[in-house]
Amino acid sequence: MKRAGIAITLTVFFLLGFMAACGDKKEAEKSQTEVTSEDVKKEAKEAMQTAKEYTLQQKEEYQKQMEAKLQEIDREIQELQAKAQSSAAEMKEETKAEYKQNMEELTKKKQAAAEKLNELKSSSGKAWEDIKSGVDAAMDDLGKAYDRARSHFN
Repeated sequence: MKRAGIAITLTVFFLLGFMAACGDKKEAEKSQTEVTSEDVKKEAKEAMQTAKEYTLQQKEEYQKQMEAKLQEIDREIQELQAKAQSSAAEMKEETKAEYKQNMEELTKKKQAAAEKLNELKSSSGKAWEDIKSGVDAAMDDLGKAYDRARSHFN
């Protein structure tokens, strides 16, 4: 009697397991055969939208970083100008002329960097990568010009 009960219980478990396995196989076959071109189009559209959103996020993050960097350099330029004004009486005429020339160059580089940053702000998601290299170059030039101007006070 106990053997019959165990045999029935085992048979039921095997049948349930077999049915579950067959059901999963049928589901897999069903899902593979029911993919339509509309499904593919929908998924492709969703992927494109996600890529656009990601690109926009990257652009905005980069833009914020460059704005902060430009503000920092502007603050440093103001400090440099204040330092130059306080020590103007002690400077030689040649040093004053070099400083003035460096400050003019620095102002031009700062304007160029600001213009590139404005270009970046108004660029589309696709074009921003191209403009990014221009912004990087302008910010690099500005940093070098600042270093040259600052070197007269160290």
